[in-house]
Amino acid sequence: MKKKKRYANAKDVLPEELFEQIQKHYTGILWVSAPSRFYQERRDLVLALHLQGISSQEISNLAGVTTRRVNQIIAAERKQDRDRQLAAASGK
Repeated sequence: MKKKKRYANAKDVLPEELFEQIQKHYTGILWVSAPSRFYQERRDLVLALHLQGISSQEISNLAGVTTRRVNQIIAAERKQDRDRQLAAASGK
């Protein structure tokens, strides 16, 4: 079974000075995104595993995303492929 990611307390993981600066500007739930390359690498992993015939459930476990997200990535790639084929067929 996949282990759920847990939120971390900023006070526990940030240097004290940085934590205090953040508190001056914002108090509440704060989301910090991963670098954009992380999402591209995860997308590439999902697509590579899919091309190998691995099930969405197994891809989900290996990539650390939901099966819904796996299916969204695959569907988006299929749409891009169709769009590219239509553009090539129409000479654009």
